[in-house]
Amino acid sequence: MNYKGRVLVSIHLAAVAVLLTAATTTASAQEQRGFLTLEKTDGVARAMHNPSVPAECRGPVSLVTDVGYEGVKTTGANFAAPAGGGESGRFDKTPILTTKVSLEEGTCLNAHFSAIVGSRQSYTGAASIALFQVTLTPSGGGAPQHMYGHYDTPYGIYGPAVAIEAERDVDTFGSNFFQRVGFERGDVKPGDYQVDVWWAGGPAGGGGAIGAAFVLKLYSSK
Repeated sequence: MNYKGRVLVSIHLAAVAVLLTAATTTASAQEQRGFLTLEKTDGVARAMHNPSVPAECRGPVSLVTDVGYEGVKTTGANFAAPAGGGESGRFDKTPILTTKVSLEEGTCLNAHFSAIVGSRQSYTGAASIALFQVTLTPSGGGAPQHMYGHYDTPYGIYGPAVAIEAERDVDTFGSNFFQRVGFERGDVKPGDYQVDVWWAGGPAGGGGAIGAAFVLKLYSSK
């Protein structure tokens, strides 16, 4: 092989090495992307609530609604593959808990959700992370809307959720939410709503979720 041929081969090999390095770096970055990803990514929907502005909600409370299920439930739904449930469609299409509430303009709906969540180490088929979402859906029809208190863009690309990783056997999860009733950005309009709790396993490594003792507590004006 002459000198010119050797130079061309060397340039070609160097280019291949650069491409392989870039591909490996990209794949590694995707694998390391966490739930609270701060980087901007293409295709991220405009957040329902403005994440850069503190939110506040005030209103009277005269009714407390509790709904729960103490037994064990499982789901094969995984956040990486849309299963049809919740605002983003990335949760099990069958909610864990469901109840109804009537909301008046100028009031505030408050919610607390808790559950016992099983770990990947102890329960076959469970993902390392379990994700949840609490939504309000107009009784007359319409799309579900998540309550304030979720992270709007988990992993930089998916819809609103809260999450927990059980360390060994089980961990108890608890999260608070609230929702203004009105006509501003992020509000829900006055009316009757169905409240649903959705869940799925985390995207990394695949798998669903297992849990028990699910409780949803709502504080409303009527």
